[in-house]
Amino acid sequence: MNYRNTVFVCAVALSVWCVGVTALTAAEAEPVATTSLSGEYWTLWLQLEQGGTDFGSKKKDRFDLPLFLGLRDGKVVVAWFVHPALAGGRVVWLDAASLKLEGDKLRGGLDGRTNRHWGDKNVHYFSYSIDAVVGDNDARKTTTSAVTERPRDPDAPVGSRPALNDINGTFSVGFVDDAGERIRFGGKLTGRILTADETAGDTLAKGEDWPHYYGDGFLFAGPAGDAKLIDDLSLARPVWKSEATIPTGYGSAPDNRYPDRAGRAGNGGGSASPVVADGCVYQFFYTPRGPVGQSKPYLENFIGKPFTGEAELLAKARELFPQRSYQQDAVLNHFRTEADEVLVCMDAATGRTLWRTTFPQRGNNFQTHKHRGHFPVALVAGGVVYQPGTTGRMYAVDEETGKVLWEYPDAQPEAHVTTQGGIDCHAPSPVLVDGVVVFAASGRVHGVDAKTGTKRWERPLWHRTSLLPWTGGDKSLVIASDRDHEKKQNFAVALDAASGEIIWRQPVSYLIDYAFPLLVGDLLVGYSLHLENVKPGENDGLAVLHAYHIAADGLKPAWTTKPLAPIIDTIGMASDGENLYVSAAREAICLKLATGETVARVENVGGARTQTAFLAAGRFIIQPEGRHGSQSFLMLDANPGNFRAFPAVQTEGSIGHHVGAEFQWRPPHTWTTAYANQPIVYPLVDGRLFVRGQDAIYCYDLRKQKP
Repeated sequence: MNYRNTVFVCAVALSVWCVGVTALTAAEAEPVATTSLSGEYWTLWLQLEQGGTDFGSKKKDRFDLPLFLGLRDGKVVVAWFVHPALAGGRVVWLDAASLKLEGDKLRGGLDGRTNRHWGDKNVHYFSYSIDAVVGDNDARKTTTSAVTERPRDPDAPVGSRPALNDINGTFSVGFVDDAGERIRFGGKLTGRILTADETAGDTLAKGEDWPHYYGDGFLFAGPAGDAKLIDDLSLARPVWKSEATIPTGYGSAPDNRYPDRAGRAGNGGGSASPVVADGCVYQFFYTPRGPVGQSKPYLENFIGKPFTGEAELLAKARELFPQRSYQQDAVLNHFRTEADEVLVCMDAATGRTLWRTTFPQRGNNFQTHKHRGHFPVALVAGGVVYQPGTTGRMYAVDEETGKVLWEYPDAQPEAHVTTQGGIDCHAPSPVLVDGVVVFAASGRVHGVDAKTGTKRWERPLWHRTSLLPWTGGDKSLVIASDRDHEKKQNFAVALDAASGEIIWRQPVSYLIDYAFPLLVGDLLVGYSLHLENVKPGENDGLAVLHAYHIAADGLKPAWTTKPLAPIIDTIGMASDGENLYVSAAREAICLKLATGETVARVENVGGARTQTAFLAAGRFIIQPEGRHGSQSFLMLDANPGNFRAFPAVQTEGSIGHHVGAEFQWRPPHTWTTAYANQPIVYPLVDGRLFVRGQDAIYCYDLRKQKP
């Protein structure tokens, strides 16, 4: 189904789930709190010989299991069991950890559970016990000073590891599922601690950033950089899992139709994309709080009787999950009436948390699988993180310390929930133009003073737009979108960044999409649908691209393509400044930006349904389906003269979203997506890919290793 023309109806329908629920004003809510984590942070890798088991196989097949651990002051705080059998739709929860590194001894346990977040309701509870010795205790160095102070050595072999800090020992593990079936086994383990010198080699090159939703510029592309990338995504090297737990995106979140899934998938926290700047990764989300009472009709349907108090919901949660209080809590959290909004800053080299800023009671606890709309993504500029909230707010936070510089609450109307369906956001990221932060919420575009957070201006526009900064001569404009519903005509609107005055408003032929048009220099590029041979579920029409030259006094048509290829729901599109790359349903296309002429095509690759496509380091990468929680990636050579897809040779299985299985890489972590219609974007910076999973941010190294 094509959701572009039904979004407004869906938003109104969704709003009845939340009627009567409002976030608190800044004066009513608890004060903002920033926590900076101290202490040494260590990362290490273990290899457990035949240490994993495939719960999806009848014989419970065993396999060698790589295990990533993050330690804060010697104690394990994060674990990543790296194997396809423990990835995808299967989530692995670490509920308790007694494993510690003391002197040269690594001893203790890891207790948790694993289950499918959808489908199979059976939960397997595990308890790993580890007893190991570190070979060279004196050579260990703290990683706390490794990231920002040590220069990056471009000639150092990527992934090279001296023979220091080796780990050797044994493990044992026991599993028990909800039905009482038990499995026990043990074996040998090896591994190593990563020293400060080693993690320094993973520091991002200075000046290479992905500071907002669109990347380096407004064309879904990362910085050019010097990193040489692999030709096979299945060779991507797992680097770290974030110390911070990140709630699931909407694509794999529980819903009011099946709130019991909260006990298996956790609570939803929105679908913000991570951004990367100055060697750090920034991630925004929300967590439930407040009294139970959200979505009362669904709550009463769930418990099977009129709702009079939290005890009734707790009784239902205990019936579903009698042994685990944290699973019961997740069910209660699903129906809470408020949310805290959270911004986390983490080190891009190790995944350790640097600071966490919480905005209490300012968000909406919008628990749904089917969010159809925008979701706020940060902008990092000039040492400040500008983060829109879910209720029309804007926060300015010091990039280094997490300290709140100002909070702008004026954009939040009292009835925002009933009119916006839970998330009050109309553009992915704000823009900063001549000292004015411009963002879209509550049916308006807002201009706020970047230093003081005071209101400069606001301008009513259609509820969905993109915000693209353009400068020509002495004019600084923000290009937005608007629509005349009666005449069914879309417009590009140029707003004066200083005053909000409409400089010009001109009709355009492209759709007002959730991520497009793109701004490439002085060209504005969007797409429309040519409705020919439409087959619902297979083909929503043929993509037609439209380009316009921007000038201070208006737009002039540059070129329009012929119908290019069938698409399903939407296209993927990115540019390197010279060429334009498009991902259709079953093919990828490279066009000359200046003329719109097709240069090359590749068949049997592409994407559909909230797909993501982006460029970096000479590669065009596609995440072909961003709706139902499935993550896979395809990689193409972006050279127009050699435009082709690289096979993912070592991938174990794949997902067929109308594209070739042999090109798809499925990353070995628990997946999540955005649902619709703004996809999650995955920054690719200096050869490192940062992916938001269901429970964390995951980093993969795509750089070629030197011989």
